[in-house]
Amino acid sequence: MRSLCVKVPRGKGETVRKILLERGLLDRSLKVKRENGSILFPVNSEEARALGHEVLEEEFEARPLVETDYKRAVAIPAELKSVLPTSFDVIGDVAIIKLPDELLPFSKEIGEGLRKVFPRLRSIALDRGVKGELRVRDLEVIAGDESTETTCTEYGLKLLVDPAKTYFNPRLANERRRVASLVKQGEKVVDMFAGVGPFSIMIAKHAWPEIVYAIDLNKDAVEYMRKNIALNKVQRVVPIEGDARTVLLDLPCADRIIMNLPHSARDFFQDALTRLNIGGTIHFYHISAKEDVQRMLDKLIRDAKGMGVRVEMARKEELKTYSPSTSIYSIDLVLADWC
Repeated sequence: MRSLCVKVPRGKGETVRKILLERGLLDRSLKVKRENGSILFPVNSEEARALGHEVLEEEFEARPLVETDYKRAVAIPAELKSVLPTSFDVIGDVAIIKLPDELLPFSKEIGEGLRKVFPRLRSIALDRGVKGELRVRDLEVIAGDESTETTCTEYGLKLLVDPAKTYFNPRLANERRRVASLVKQGEKVVDMFAGVGPFSIMIAKHAWPEIVYAIDLNKDAVEYMRKNIALNKVQRVVPIEGDARTVLLDLPCADRIIMNLPHSARDFFQDALTRLNIGGTIHFYHISAKEDVQRMLDKLIRDAKGMGVRVEMARKEELKTYSPSTSIYSIDLVLADWC
């Protein structure tokens, strides 16, 4: 069957697939194709062009719709099945799902339906949003084992994590590998909001930094980070518990700073700039509506100029949708020179 499709490099395949699923653009009645280092995702709308990747027409094989089978296994009123989520996060053997208000009374039935269709899932947890200063997910187990501690794998790493105690985004695996691929031998790296250490450990595993300072305010996250450093047998990662603003003052200037705190990284931007070498890069993550991203970037650049330095944007990418109106953006900013 002939269909429109989005063509992406293999390394970006999982990120794009999830974006297409979240936006309802992936045509799941057709098989995905792989050819010459690229992945071709069949899509059902011209709206896929907005992702910025090449869109073309290709022939695809039909396949059964196995992804939505869980909807048939859920014992809820038929009129509500159309609003069941089509995607959810999986961390190791724990699934985390968000439900609209009208489905909350049926959360247990939905959890059992997911476990019936995906038996490898040990626990199903309802995501009630983030809570507290540490922005940890408020999770309620609705099916399976009560424990949400699990081990996930990405690019050769094993990461022990409990999403009820620490922030962890499984959809950033490709982004973490991308950043690690940019690290040059001998770089000093600061991971300002390190969580359980996925960025820091990926860098130590796949690059040759001089040192990676991995900071987090969450005591549980730092404890898991220490376990993950040992689990992956990496050197040169220094876990530090504390407020990034305060900790930065005692660290040497860095060649690369990671700011994976999408809700409020901009509040720490000037602090990060004071500890970045000329020519260094900040990997900045931000949640925003598409029309607001450039205004936010312009303000960061003005703030830098007010500090006497010139910052340039080297790259910007929409990583994933966060809500119907906002997305998480990955932005690489280079400290170019003094003004």
